[in-house]
Amino acid sequence: MKGIILKDLYDNFCIPKNAASFILAALFVLPFGFLTHSKYYYGLFAGVILPLIGGCATEAATEQDEAANFNKLLITFPVTKAEIVTAKYILGFGFIAVTDLVALLCSLVQVYVHHTFRLTEALCVWGISISISLIFLSVIYVGYFLLGKRWGTIFFIIVTALIGAAYRASSVVLGMDVIFNLSPLLVLCLLFAGVVIVALSRLASIRIYKKKYS
Repeated sequence: MKGIILKDLYDNFCIPKNAASFILAALFVLPFGFLTHSKYYYGLFAGVILPLIGGCATEAATEQDEAANFNKLLITFPVTKAEIVTAKYILGFGFIAVTDLVALLCSLVQVYVHHTFRLTEALCVWGISISISLIFLSVIYVGYFLLGKRWGTIFFIIVTALIGAAYRASSVVLGMDVIFNLSPLLVLCLLFAGVVIVALSRLASIRIYKKKYS
């Protein structure tokens, strides 16, 4: 599995056009997260923009795999189809870990430098961000395994638009103070739901992969 993860890392960061995409995204996103003084825009950053990065882990790798017809070669390697899928999920978890660390650092800056909100509110939004990251990764990975690069990317865009619309609607209907002050129990429930959905997503992806390359 280590070789699959390294190959996907190469696809993401060593192919110039893919590396440039991540660099440009970082140059745009990070200042937005660290410099904003608004609860709404920080919630958009931590709860919508950053969670998308986890889904990006498989986008470039899927493109390269399809271009080189790599999966037909990969299934001849001494790894099981379940291990192939699991390796791709592990890489996604790595992306999520990095983005959630960034979200935490931004939260601390908002609390102690900009004084935008309290620490308890920051931790609440951070927990929501983690759960959305897990759920988004789960949905997008099944989409890419099922639909491939072209339609998987369209699916990615649709899901992203739905998450953005849901955030906008909840901020209008509930208000930002409600979002930033969800009960710790509810946030833990969201995190637990994210973990369960990831587990189900992996099982679904393994089944799809086995059926495609049986």
